[in-house]
Amino acid sequence: MKKISYLELSSILLTIIISFNCGINIHLLKEDANINSWIAIILSYLIGFIPLLLTLYIANYKPELNLFEKNKNLFGDILGTIFNIFISLILLVIAITILYNIVSFINTQFLYRTPIIISATLLIFLVIYCSTKEINVICHISLILIFINIILFILSNTSLITNMHLDNLLPILKTDSKSLLISSLKVSIINTLPIITILIIPKDKITNKDKYNKALIISYIIGSIISLITIIGTISTLGIYLTKAFAYSEYMVLKKIKLFGFLERIENIISIKWITEAYIYLTILVYTISKSITRINKKTFKYTNIFIGILLILSTKYLFKNVIVFNNYLETTFIYIVSSLIIIYIILGITIYFKKCKMTKQSS
Repeated sequence: MKKISYLELSSILLTIIISFNCGINIHLLKEDANINSWIAIILSYLIGFIPLLLTLYIANYKPELNLFEKNKNLFGDILGTIFNIFISLILLVIAITILYNIVSFINTQFLYRTPIIISATLLIFLVIYCSTKEINVICHISLILIFINIILFILSNTSLITNMHLDNLLPILKTDSKSLLISSLKVSIINTLPIITILIIPKDKITNKDKYNKALIISYIIGSIISLITIIGTISTLGIYLTKAFAYSEYMVLKKIKLFGFLERIENIISIKWITEAYIYLTILVYTISKSITRINKKTFKYTNIFIGILLILSTKYLFKNVIVFNNYLETTFIYIVSSLIIIYIILGITIYFKKCKMTKQSS
């Protein structure tokens, strides 16, 4: 594996953090937190610092190994393999969710007469092609796309300033504390627990390793700010009632953008940022799941990616009949599946701690 810059690694983390901004975050927030969704998103990312710090702690143990190699080092071949399969299954569920969410967005907003399996197949074809490359190639693409997406984000939100009405965010703390906390926990679980995926890249493969922790923390904060601005921009522009009425209210907000006072209907261009974010995240997930199968050559790795891609396409077609079923799945099943990653963090963190204590005693 070739060396990866800390900026490229940061772009991967930033992509993971903001990939749920289209459709998923706003749906979960507006159902529970309502008009105070912007407060809930702040709380969610403050809570999310816990898995971020745990991820950094895990990364510092045996920095020459990736996540799956660390598991085998800590738990042995048999238990480590079981652990790896468990993580891979969770990541597979996340990939299915991301895929359906983005192809549903594409079909409802652009290709409403096109079968959803066609959109999924075209996207997965690109994902499979990219995921068969080395991780440094994927990181290069991620850095380029995240740079473009940040420009589109700044452009769209500065253009929306005149349409924002901060009165739509009031009154503060209208939502009861219990609903606010529940909403914060849901978004925190979905947005921050999957950052364990970046551990597929060993810390030793990063240039300027001394900037590793700082780079990831900064990119996490930037991702949090982007999500916060997205929520504030949506609710302050549309109001809570219209926000709740539209399935993809973040996209509807973009229809109000006017560039330079005369350029209109550019929402389709700006919304590309959500599609590219989902594309990179899916590529990382497929690559990570394939890497969980150890001792495979390049040809087998390629076939594994194809198999995973086909599985994702079929899952998208047969698991969700419509958006209503998908939204119900988000609020119930998905949230609990992803929350099981907490167990992974705790077990890895505790095991590494005791392993280090044992090594310290032996050396002394």
